[in-house]
Amino acid sequence: MKTFGPAVRAGLVLVVLAAPLAFMSTSASAVMRERAPARNAPDAEATSKQETVGASTLETAEARNTAGRLLALVEGCIDREHQDPLHNAVLLVEGPGFKYKVAAGMADGVGEPMTPDHKFKIASIGKSFTATVVLQLVEEGRLHLEDTLSEFFTDSPVVRLDSLFIYDAVSYGHEVTIEQLLGHTSGLNCYLAGDPRFIEYILEYPGTQWTPAMMLEKYYEYHLNRKPFFRPGKGWQYTDTNYLLLAMIIEKVTGSPLHAEYESRILRPLGLENSYLEFYEDPRGSQPLSHAFYGGMDLYPDVNTSFDWGGGGIVSNCDDLNTFFRALLGGDLFGEDATLERMLAATVDEDRWNYGLGIKRKIINGRVFYGHPGAYNCDAYFCPEEDVSICLTINQMNSHDRKEALREGAIDIVLPE
Repeated sequence: MKTFGPAVRAGLVLVVLAAPLAFMSTSASAVMRERAPARNAPDAEATSKQETVGASTLETAEARNTAGRLLALVEGCIDREHQDPLHNAVLLVEGPGFKYKVAAGMADGVGEPMTPDHKFKIASIGKSFTATVVLQLVEEGRLHLEDTLSEFFTDSPVVRLDSLFIYDAVSYGHEVTIEQLLGHTSGLNCYLAGDPRFIEYILEYPGTQWTPAMMLEKYYEYHLNRKPFFRPGKGWQYTDTNYLLLAMIIEKVTGSPLHAEYESRILRPLGLENSYLEFYEDPRGSQPLSHAFYGGMDLYPDVNTSFDWGGGGIVSNCDDLNTFFRALLGGDLFGEDATLERMLAATVDEDRWNYGLGIKRKIINGRVFYGHPGAYNCDAYFCPEEDVSICLTINQMNSHDRKEALREGAIDIVLPE
């Protein structure tokens, strides 16, 4: 696959990687600057011509047209004057013979241009990472999907199983299974979104370094243990409490911190150099971190979002997420095909949510994609049948309609019906 250089204007960056399509003949080694042609280098022009050999005028025109449409789509997301401003956006789409990476706006909301390689908070996309580790432990025989919470937390003063789940005056905490946690069929309420006082507390004490015990303390303080959605296995409701408990189980079974299990099982084997569990380990990677916004509030650097943890505390970038989901859905992270098949099997069949075990099935432009969304309006999906992937973020919690338009529009451009 050949790589062609960036187009840069007013905080807008486009990197096109295409084969055999020829879009630009300049070097792609510097994303945020344009190079002057080398003097007295007769081979440079020859090399440039060689790069375009085999690419017809039609193919080049198609590549330029596609790149321009994607660029306009991403640029159209930026709206700094809105009450929920969109300061930056990034998009990656890859398929057979092409890979487009587009960025627009300011990474810090002020003067740092956003690039296609900037890192960002991936929020609940991280659930797919946590689920992958759990399912690897199942393959190793160290966990079983039918294991109940009573096998891990019977005497835990933090989890308090007898009180964790009260439904119609009956305690069900001991009955919740790992499979129900993975697929959001446990019935547990959400420690993060179940009561508005949690977010209010975060904003009042933004520098708090959270622990699992502190998260569950708030869960009990707001009496969410007495407000479950249904009995275990009797419905479906998305809730971060499921993945808080799964992360605690991972640490209990392995004896290692969650971020170490991510590192040894996923990040290092796949070479994901710009991914790490934020606030629980030192930042990694050569790329800068873009800012995420909650309405008009810039969450960086003053708001510690360690409360996301196992449900979505990872920082990554589009290239790393693209690599992860392609590897996951290609079966590279599991030893048995049946594990991936079980992960993808939907536990609920609705228009909005088709959810397996830590992964979502979504129809985009008539094709089946698998991946996960995140709260900062980020997405990462892959369509195995078409070998097409998409990753994006608009780094704003309060603009869901813009994310949908960007995702659907990009797939419509590269994979029309």
